[in-house]
Amino acid sequence: MIAHVLQRLLALLRAAVALPRTITAPRRSPPRLRFVYRNTSASTRYRVWHHLEQAQIAGFVADAVPLHDSRRLYDLSQTDLIYIHRLPLAALTLPLVVAARLRRIPLVFDTDDLVWDEREPNYFPDRHYNAESIARLMLRIRATRWLMRCATALVLSTPYLAKLASVDVSRPTFVSPNVLSREQLALSQRAFDERRLHRLASAPVIGYFCGHAYVHDEDLASIGAALHTVMKVHPRARLRFYGELSLPPELMEPSIRERIELLPVVDWRDLPRHIAAVDINIAPLIDNPQRRSKSAIKYLEAAAVSVPTVAVRLEPYCDVITDGVTGFLAATPDEWVTALSMLLRDPALRLRIGDAARAETLARHTTAYQATGFAQMIKEITALMEIEH
Repeated sequence: MIAHVLQRLLALLRAAVALPRTITAPRRSPPRLRFVYRNTSASTRYRVWHHLEQAQIAGFVADAVPLHDSRRLYDLSQTDLIYIHRLPLAALTLPLVVAARLRRIPLVFDTDDLVWDEREPNYFPDRHYNAESIARLMLRIRATRWLMRCATALVLSTPYLAKLASVDVSRPTFVSPNVLSREQLALSQRAFDERRLHRLASAPVIGYFCGHAYVHDEDLASIGAALHTVMKVHPRARLRFYGELSLPPELMEPSIRERIELLPVVDWRDLPRHIAAVDINIAPLIDNPQRRSKSAIKYLEAAAVSVPTVAVRLEPYCDVITDGVTGFLAATPDEWVTALSMLLRDPALRLRIGDAARAETLARHTTAYQATGFAQMIKEITALMEIEH
């Protein structure tokens, strides 16, 4: 532990010594953007690489630098705006904040999750955390809030998340939604073309696509009773779950369990093909601020291959789904049963809802469509720095 702290302090000292050599370059319009990230998670893909694509479509010069690349990280001679993805204020980010202040470079903090709320352990069952992990989590959350307070502006993925941030951190907030990239669209188009050959399955499949292991157990459990009823009423229906999940007790009944497939998480490049192989996509969430702060990616990814979605009637989905037109929203077990039953009984309805969702997604939820809004947001953030000075 001590060695780890010393390494971080040495990195901070080396970066601080290097700062004066970077304070040189003049501004350029449009500004040159530098995206900074730590890992290659799905969140990084949506919030860094997809934003980078939007920036390039809008005509910006932009690059992305991982946090561990200190040689490039602190060379800001060709950077006019720093865009940090969900990082805490720590040994490697503090010099970046100092450099941004010295050079009057706007600094953006971006996230699509509620990463600054110290109540986070309350949003998960006890088994997700122990005392040691809670202590580490609290340190990271507080350090994240510190960096957010240092930012010129905050960029969030949904209006709900932006509202929470504006109250909790008191910095200017902007919304830049998660959207689908050009590569995702190409992969989805290929999967959609293949799907058209078998869209009227006689044994319809309800699919649920998860990410992190066991994080979504409670979400699935929230509709366990509804799925039990649906599977009883529709004996040909099947369930297909991706990711490490604990099945709700309602689904362990032998006549239902034998119709459930449990499959591992797939790479995002293979995901469109797997989504296209189901007939109905579900997106349940329990109701708490952490879950309501999520984006509607599960809906968008399914819509891109024309698979209809039944989603919880909460912010990430009620913001983008037109109920009964591009998908179905459900708040109670009865509403879940009704929506799923309608889709299971009516293949033509599945086609109509799926195609409407696909048309709306391709029209409004892509990097190409969002590039103009992204460019306007960057212009407004840059203006904030001028007002500060």
